[in-house]
Amino acid sequence: MQPALLCLDDALTGQYRLRDAVAAAGGIVMDCRDLGPALRLWSRPQALAALRQRIDVMLPESLGPLMVFSGSGDFHHVTPMLLGRALEAVGRPATTVLHFDNHPDWVRFGTGAHCGSWVGLAARLDGVAKLVTIGVCSNDIARPAAKGADLTLVTEDRLELYAYRAPGSLPAVQLCGRSWPTIESLGETAFTDLLASRVETEAVYVTIDKDVLCAADAGTNWDQGRTTLDLLQNLIFHATQGRRIIGVDVVGDWSKPTYGGGVIASLLKAGEALMDQPWRRPPSHILAVNERVNLALLRQFQTGSA
Repeated sequence: MQPALLCLDDALTGQYRLRDAVAAAGGIVMDCRDLGPALRLWSRPQALAALRQRIDVMLPESLGPLMVFSGSGDFHHVTPMLLGRALEAVGRPATTVLHFDNHPDWVRFGTGAHCGSWVGLAARLDGVAKLVTIGVCSNDIARPAAKGADLTLVTEDRLELYAYRAPGSLPAVQLCGRSWPTIESLGETAFTDLLASRVETEAVYVTIDKDVLCAADAGTNWDQGRTTLDLLQNLIFHATQGRRIIGVDVVGDWSKPTYGGGVIASLLKAGEALMDQPWRRPPSHILAVNERVNLALLRQFQTGSA
């Protein structure tokens, strides 16, 4: 699987070991930082179309399956674009999307896309059989309808959600008549087996927001989850064993935000970040931590090992 760096911010530019590993594997570096401010946090159609044009040129379907690192989790709404490219490249087989994240990213959004709204877009792409979200700890899953969640994803059987811990430490998340046990209630070994059993297609796409990881294993622009890197890698290994991985994308590297898309959009984004994101900069060593995780994930998908 060929790697690619999609640089929409400065999160990856200082990760020299990662850049060297990508180059050694014949990978691609796309410097799209000029588009980043307009895309960050949420994007209107014009900014999304500009990025799509560059992806079509620099990451053509003829390259086959890719592993794309895209910087901050503020850009997770790029995933439907990368997923659509992956599906097209392999003829749109029935595909399960494995989504590792501390947030469900399932809210409704108006025109364009939001880093918290992309799941609905991805789950409805032609070829996606099901999207499975794993590792959520955030309060977004408490009273989700009141927070704008698109729960038709659940009623239409497009989405399953396995939290690491449910609100109130309940043993399961219950929504729209469905119930999914938490990782904490089952235990990591039993959950690993359960997740593997929920992948019912031959083709799999994996998207990772590193805010799913505990603070020891990542530093992001968002609040962190409880999953360790070892658990994440083990879940991926068992859930994809014997299946065809058609693509991977990774976000969740911290970067200092710069917002764009016009004066009003910039102010709205800054205000939203103040309300939703932690008011602190990660410690200085976090660049090395994030790079270590990126390299571990790159090795895993290149070698197929846990």
